[in-house]
Amino acid sequence: MTESHTKSRSGTECKGLFLSLRAAVAWSCALGSLCFSIGLTQAFAKPQQKATPAALQSKASPPAKSDADSAEFKKLAARAKEARDQNRLQEAVELYEKALRLNPRWEEGWWDVGRLDYEADNYGDGVKAFGNVVELDPKFGSAWAFLGLCEFETRDYGNAFVHLQMAKSKGLGSNDELWNVLEYHLALLHILHGEFETANKLLTELLHQNVLAADVKMAIGLTLLRVPVLPDQIDPEKDALVTAAGRTGELIALSDFDEAHKSFEQLVHDYPATPFVHYAYALMLAGLSEYEKAEEELLEEIKINPESAMPYTLLAYVNVRLNRFQDALPLAQEAVKLAPQSFVAHYLLGRALLASDKVIDAVDEFSAAKRLAPDSPDVRYNLAVALARAKRPREAAAEQAEFRRLSALAQRERSRGASDVKNPSGNSSAPGEIELNQLQSAPAPVPHQ
Repeated sequence: MTESHTKSRSGTECKGLFLSLRAAVAWSCALGSLCFSIGLTQAFAKPQQKATPAALQSKASPPAKSDADSAEFKKLAARAKEARDQNRLQEAVELYEKALRLNPRWEEGWWDVGRLDYEADNYGDGVKAFGNVVELDPKFGSAWAFLGLCEFETRDYGNAFVHLQMAKSKGLGSNDELWNVLEYHLALLHILHGEFETANKLLTELLHQNVLAADVKMAIGLTLLRVPVLPDQIDPEKDALVTAAGRTGELIALSDFDEAHKSFEQLVHDYPATPFVHYAYALMLAGLSEYEKAEEELLEEIKINPESAMPYTLLAYVNVRLNRFQDALPLAQEAVKLAPQSFVAHYLLGRALLASDKVIDAVDEFSAAKRLAPDSPDVRYNLAVALARAKRPREAAAEQAEFRRLSALAQRERSRGASDVKNPSGNSSAPGEIELNQLQSAPAPVPHQ
């Protein structure tokens, strides 16, 4: 089945671009702690299977050729399509089921049944129907997309993630609406898994495609607040907070930094004790080189959120950028203590130690950063400098060569992504200077299961 074939029989391509956000389910993760709830984490991490829809395990054996080509099958198929086209949906489903019993390998029939199930919110049946379609045609991207969307609605988040990614890899032709729905749901899954930067990037792309639905803004609000829940799990009493955060995040995504300043000032005024509000403001300020104001916000964040490594890391970064290495040293040490798997924390501590002439300790920290992020040219550059100062020229030369190789690769990647959405952090100008957007990068993400 081809994508052009798909478009000829898809009808309306998607129902309800986004979910309602007015569910009365309480937050399973309080803003004060921002920890994964056990139930949500288990729901995400333990899908029933990795890639094979469960429905396919019980699918009937291929029919005899005479049944598939019989006059009775052809008559039922024609009647089913007629009923579907005339909006006699229950009758259409019954006729499709009869036809599929005669010919279980009728791909178009499974597709039509899946679409009817999806439109009727019968997502469990939709999983079975679309599962059969992708088994019959593994290259059919739109079927993978609808399979993933149905699985999302049945809370099978692990399989939903796998199959939505499969849809992206196969392609959806020119179906922009389905693509937007797919990207939105992938963003929600990244939020649920705590991958807020990845989610924010997907949501920012939707905003630049003029997808301005309230649900997108709410999801952006969750990324700004770093809360790993789905929009329909938001306590209605928290709607105002998430909406305000989403409005602010939207302004940043659209590079409207003057208005974002005003929005942040209102946000920190209205919600001064909410974790990550001051941090998010400081992150934007640091990206705009407004370091003094960023430092003020980060000191407030540390008061509110002392167990998070993120404000210590960002404040250490600001001090390193300002060549205040003695001020950066204790902050970077605390960041490493709180987040020992953060390559950025080790990198910043290495920078502060090297500037303090603690060369051996600096080599150790840069080596730790290298183990966590072996492809970072900035880490390799600084490790080479530290090794040279430690009088280990052969190792220093090897790291310098690797720095040049990785830098060339990174430059090619930047050239290919020259049209990417702007962000306030920009690129670092000096070799070995890590970029601001890397501070939030997870060095060793937990794989989706």
